Amino acid sequence: MTDVVLHRLGGEGPDILLIHGFGADRMSWLAVAPQMFDTGTVWAVEYAGHGSAGNEAGDGAPQTLAAAIEAEITGALTRPIIIGHSLGGTLALHLAASAVIDIAGMLLLAPAGLAGRPDGDFINMLPELQDGETALAVMRRLVNRKTLMTRRMADAFVDTLRANGRRQALRQIAGALSSASPPPYPPAMPCAVLWGHSDEIAPPPDRSLQGLRLIENTGHLPHIEAVPAVIAELRGLQEKVAGGP
Repeated sequence: MTDVVLHRLGGEGPDILLIHGFGADRMSWLAVAPQMFDTGTVWAVEYAGHGSAGNEAGDGAPQTLAAAIEAEITGALTRPIIIGHSLGGTLALHLAASAVIDIAGMLLLAPAGLAGRPDGDFINMLPELQDGETALAVMRRLVNRKTLMTRRMADAFVDTLRANGRRQALRQIAGALSSASPPPYPPAMPCAVLWGHSDEIAPPPDRSLQGLRLIENTGHLPHIEAVPAVIAELRGLQEKVAGGP
């Protein structure tokens, strides 16, 4: 069975579910999650190979990871708004397509696969990192403001890779991503898409995309580099959900 762990981060009110990207975990939401606490109960899920989840990733395919998340949150959350980053955005779209969970709305942050495959070299390199210096150079590609990534963060990431089975789980997911089909879009519920104009890991689409808003001076991590934009988009989505059709 594919490993998934659900964490309650805080807040009260309607459920908000955060789904991290490849190589990240629930800690990646620290800059933005507390600003959601006044409008909802915020949850973060971690899937195989990430955070406190185990390393059983099955075939590593997005559909497999999404199905495991679906099983974990069924009965635990009620009509959540889902915020998914990168691979997490892809998983959110597969959750919506499954239609088992009644999802109120969706905010996608640079969703992987929606504008072509993300940078394969970056994805394949992450599981193989062995030292903080190399990791720092790789991780700084994620942001427009390079100082946001520190050597301490890079060292900590390499430490997570030393857990038994962790590298193999990430390799499994990376391999599945290399041949994955684009996620189903648009979902059948209110949806917004935020994308960093300077994203070099998953460059924004060069075509019109329903619900898309580009953010200047932002790389692949809008929830770190553009917190006010993410919160503003969430509030607008919540108003739309509360207003009904």
